[in-house]
Amino acid sequence: MVELVSNPDARTLDALVAENGARLDKPRFKPSSLLLLFPAAALLIGLFIYPVGYSVYLGFTNLQLIGPNAIHFRFTGLQNVYFLLSDQVFYRSIWLTLVFVVGSGAVGTTILGLVIALALQSALTSVRMVVSSLAIVAWTLPPAAIAIIWYAATTQGGVFPVMFGYPHADALYDHAMLVVSLANTWSLAGLAAIIFSAALRNVPQEMLEAAKLEDANAYQRLTRLTLPILKPTILTSALLMTLLSFGNFTLIYLMTKGGPSGDSNILPVYSYLQGFTFKKLGYAALLGDVIVLMSGALGIAYVWLAQARRSGRSPKSFSV
Repeated sequence: MVELVSNPDARTLDALVAENGARLDKPRFKPSSLLLLFPAAALLIGLFIYPVGYSVYLGFTNLQLIGPNAIHFRFTGLQNVYFLLSDQVFYRSIWLTLVFVVGSGAVGTTILGLVIALALQSALTSVRMVVSSLAIVAWTLPPAAIAIIWYAATTQGGVFPVMFGYPHADALYDHAMLVVSLANTWSLAGLAAIIFSAALRNVPQEMLEAAKLEDANAYQRLTRLTLPILKPTILTSALLMTLLSFGNFTLIYLMTKGGPSGDSNILPVYSYLQGFTFKKLGYAALLGDVIVLMSGALGIAYVWLAQARRSGRSPKSFSV
């Protein structure tokens, strides 16, 4: 019989291992687990790794949508890469993409969703139900419907120009990136509000009551208690909204098609135009590879931030 030892030193552990075999607290690999992982691995390879790998290959070819190179295309090496590095429209698309996904997705949607969730905490039950329902409806609407709503509301004679006293103004034409960013924020805010509403239920009420007893006002309770506790949720929401904004091609294409004068020509729209308007499928595939790299970089940044948070010091006790 092996006696249990609390906090054994290295010499005691070695003695236990010598007597009973391998340590149970060390990770062990079982070959039989490969059979359980095979279906997931097959799906990952077939639905992600192979399509992305083939897209990378197409980015180094002269494939076209129509013409002789539509069937008999060939590998052209770094020709598309050289063209990419000298393409000024590409650099502008990168900047517009960052403005769109970070400004409207990571920042705008996260802040608006958090504000809605905080406001609903103290609202009447009937108001909470109505606002939550409207937020969910806005989130579940298809991008085509959202594009039509915001197109009709921001063009000449729409709701917003009339509301601000300029019925003949065309806000979508004059401020295309701002309008599509607001539309994207509006469409995703309901999802962010749901996420933060669930997270706010995990905030210990005892801590908030203790802060009130120490004469902490609402701003101090929010900044020193609620937000630090919600930090993991804020990071998760920011990453999720960023990735969803990356894929929100339909909204911008239906509202502006990247115009006017390329003012809303984010990278997914530019890739689509190169492939299906200018018929350059090989170059469009290379632009798609850049989108994958940007998404992967954002995912790595999120993981790094999450690990840095977990390895950091524990938050200090509250003090007014």
